[in-house]
Amino acid sequence: MKILFIDPPFQRFMGYHRFYYPLGLASMAAVLRKRGHIVKIYDAEHSRDAQTLSWAQVAEKYELYPQALENDSHPVWEELRTVLKEFDPDLIGISILSPKVKSASKVARICKHFKKGIPIIAGADHPTIFPAETLKDPNIDIVVRGEGEETMVELISHLENAQALDTIAGISYKEKNEIKHNPDRELIGNLDDLPYPALEALIGFDTYRPEDFGAIMASRGCPFSCTFCGIFNVWTRKTRFRSPARVVAEIQMLHDRYGVNYISFRDASFTLRRDFVKEICQGIIRSGLVIQWECLTRPDLLDDELLTLMQQAGCVTVRIGVESGSEEILVYMKKKTELDGIRAAANLLNKYNFYWSAYFLFGTPPETKETIQQTLDFIKEINPPFVTLSIFDPIPGTEMYGELEQCGLISADEGWNMESNQRFRSNYVYAMPADEFENTMKEVAAFVEDLNKKNSARLGLRDGRLKA
Repeated sequence: MKILFIDPPFQRFMGYHRFYYPLGLASMAAVLRKRGHIVKIYDAEHSRDAQTLSWAQVAEKYELYPQALENDSHPVWEELRTVLKEFDPDLIGISILSPKVKSASKVARICKHFKKGIPIIAGADHPTIFPAETLKDPNIDIVVRGEGEETMVELISHLENAQALDTIAGISYKEKNEIKHNPDRELIGNLDDLPYPALEALIGFDTYRPEDFGAIMASRGCPFSCTFCGIFNVWTRKTRFRSPARVVAEIQMLHDRYGVNYISFRDASFTLRRDFVKEICQGIIRSGLVIQWECLTRPDLLDDELLTLMQQAGCVTVRIGVESGSEEILVYMKKKTELDGIRAAANLLNKYNFYWSAYFLFGTPPETKETIQQTLDFIKEINPPFVTLSIFDPIPGTEMYGELEQCGLISADEGWNMESNQRFRSNYVYAMPADEFENTMKEVAAFVEDLNKKNSARLGLRDGRLKA
C-alpha cells in the first residue's frame, strides 16, 4: 500500500524554521516500510527558505496562520496538492497537535477532494484526547489513539484485507454514522524492537540539513505531574528506556550515514535515570565519536559528577524547565522544584560553561503583574545564556485544561486556530485584563530578546541547531 503521512503546516506560515522533522511519523514509516509498504512523509512545516526566528518575531507574525487557513490558493496548499498528485497515495495519516486542528482539517479536506473515499487516519496528542470530536470532521475516518506504530501495522493490514475494525486495540472509527471506541492498546514492551526512523521517507529529503536529522528519543514517557504539560497524553507517565547501546548505535549511524554532528535528545527528562545517562556517555566516549549534543531535563536532576561526564561525552547545551520565578506559581504548576534548587542547578551549569537555556512559561491562570516581575527578577539573578519564552496555552488532557473546562472557559469545540503558546495574548489569566497581559508580554519579550543577544555575544556561545 502507498501511504502518505502528513505533518500539517503551522509555524511555516510565520516563516519559522522548525528544527528537526516529525520524528513520530518517521518511526511509523520505518515500521511500515519493513512490512513492504511504500511510505512517504510530507513535512509541511519544512521549508528551505524558513528562518531562525525569536519567539517575539513568531508572535508578531501569528496572524499569518489564520489568514492562510482562509486562503485556498496559498502556496503551501498548492504544494500539498502537488504532493498528492505526484505520489497518489492509497491511504493518508495526519498528525494533529491542538494548535494545528484547523490546519489538519484543511489538509484532510484537500486530500478527500483529491481522491474521494481515500481512508484518512488522524493521530497524535489531540485525537488521542478528543477522538470523538476529531471524528466529527467529515473528512477524517479513523483515529489512532496513543502510541501509533503497532496500531498502524494492524490497522493497515485490516484495511488491505477489508476486515472489520472492531478487534484493533487503540483506535476509534466511524461505522454506519456511529463513532466506536475500541479498548486502549498496551504500550510497546521493548523500544529496541523499533527500527530507526525512516529519514529517507521525507519528501524533499535533500533540502534538510544534517542538523535537522539529529533528533533522538532515548526514552518515552514522563513520571512527573506538572499541571500544564501534556507529554503524558501519548507516552503516559510510565517511562520506558531504550538500551544505551542501541542509542549510541543510532548516533553512530546518523553520524556516518547522514553527517550528523549535533544530536538533540528529545526525551521529556533526559537525566531522569543517572545510570542510563552515564552508560550513554561512556558509550559515546568509547566509540570515539566527535559530536556535540543537547538534552532537556529538570534542574533537580543534575549534579557535578553527571555534568562532568556529559561534557566529556560532547554535551554542550542543557535545556531546563524553570517555568517561573514565583514560588506560588511553581506550586500551582506542581513542578515540585523550588527556587533554591533552580539556583543550585544554574550555578552548576554556569560553573561548567554550558550553553544552557531556561524555559519560562508566563500566563497561567493565577499570573499577576507581581508574579511576572518576580520571574523577570529571577531571570536576571540566575542569568542563563538563553531564555526560552512561551505563553500558557491549555493543553487537552492536562490538569490546567480540566480546571478551565470546569470553569466554562474552554471546551473541546474550541476554534483552536488561535490557541498557541506563540501568541502575546492570553484569555486564561484570571487576575489581569487580556489587554494588560498582552502589553506586558510584549515588554517581557523585548527584555528576553535583548538579554539573549547580550549573553550570546558576551559568552561567545551559540545554539548548535541554528541556521547560519
